Amino acid sequence: MQSLTSTCSDLTRYEVSLPKIIKLNFIPQYHNLRQDVRVAAADLLSTKVPGKITIDGIRENVSTCLAYTAAWVDGNGCIPLNYLMEDAATAEITRVQLWQWVKYGARAENGQLITPEYIDGMITELGPGVRKLVPNAQEKSVKLAEDYLKIQIRRQWPSDFLTSDLMPNLAIADGVEPQYQKAQL
Repeated sequence: MQSLTSTCSDLTRYEVSLPKIIKLNFIPQYHNLRQDVRVAAADLLSTKVPGKITIDGIRENVSTCLAYTAAWVDGNGCIPLNYLMEDAATAEITRVQLWQWVKYGARAENGQLITPEYIDGMITELGPGVRKLVPNAQEKSVKLAEDYLKIQIRRQWPSDFLTSDLMPNLAIADGVEPQYQKAQL
């Protein structure tokens, strides 16, 4: 079962595994610097990170981005997904990570080159399943999410925020008059 962790005001950490609460003794030590860790500016810019890009990871990113984007366009600011509560931050991470893998020609652990066409195939495969993940998602919102992600992975640079990009769709859905709507994609 997934757990939620929060830090209480008394600096004691509680781990919540529904239906029981377990108190863990934990005091954050932000003031204690680890002398064994050295980080240089070059480390912050390095694209060489440990781990591999898995096919499951790519699929999860596509699925999460589609599900959240469709839900957001339908007016939902967060959705339960795989026992986690996801929001715009998660959607942004998945969208930009997919863009980055495509932009820089990353390969999955099986050697698969991550191209726009490869991601398109996953979008086509996973798109119909979005309504199982987000039962109230409208078909037109899922289609918009699919089209949006296909555009995003092909851009020279990712746009700032999917919420800014897609806000005009909310305005239209809410009946905002055209002169007050920002240009949309």
